[in-house]
Amino acid sequence: TPFHADVFRSYSWSANICGRKKWLLYPAGQEEFLKDRHGNLPFDVTAPDLRDKRIYPRYSQSQPPLEIIQESGEIVFIPSGWHHQVYNLEDTISINHNWVNGCNVAVMWGFLQDELAAVQREISQWKDPADDWHLQCQLIMKSCTGIDYKEFYNFLKVIAENRISVLEKGLQEESPSRHDSRAAISTLGMLHAVFDLKRTVKVLSSLSANEDFQKLDLSSLSPPPEALLHHLEAAIDTALL
Repeated sequence: TPFHADVFRSYSWSANICGRKKWLLYPAGQEEFLKDRHGNLPFDVTAPDLRDKRIYPRYSQSQPPLEIIQESGEIVFIPSGWHHQVYNLEDTISINHNWVNGCNVAVMWGFLQDELAAVQREISQWKDPADDWHLQCQLIMKSCTGIDYKEFYNFLKVIAENRISVLEKGLQEESPSRHDSRAAISTLGMLHAVFDLKRTVKVLSSLSANEDFQKLDLSSLSPPPEALLHHLEAAIDTALL
């Protein structure tokens, strides 16, 4: 795969079923030194062109990548926002999974804001306050990232409602499934649910106050952002009593 960071700046893991892979990984923030003079990331971080200061003026400030050779039966975890490049060294089968949780949902929100800002810069010369320019920006961002601001709101709502359900049901210690160790491992605990709700409230508050979000037709959102925020805060207060 070419040099990239995972979708929505999510966490990811990659498990090798068979074969071998070579990974080149850069900690979050290092990618800024690998951009060319137009702000574009390279396709291949091993290309000789990167050493040309006329094209990549900040390359010399970057640190060497973390290099990993992944064998069969091994799993590699990729932290949120880490850019990486991967080679199959032989015929390889792997299983990959991406996810967002309370620890990096704010990173996802920051990524979406950066993506929208990039779109707005690209088409700024066609901006007309009288037309639906801001809607076009959302549409272009969705075509590039797979999600827009209203869908991000619904994403937060689904997660929040799930966590509230956990709090309302409680841990149900007497449930027979609790005695199954595998079920116990996968069960979301009360403190975990409260943690996720607190992080969701923080991001949802920022989204609700965002000028670009406020320009959208929010009448289709159910419940409205203010009502959802109030519900989440009430659920957290009740759980902490």
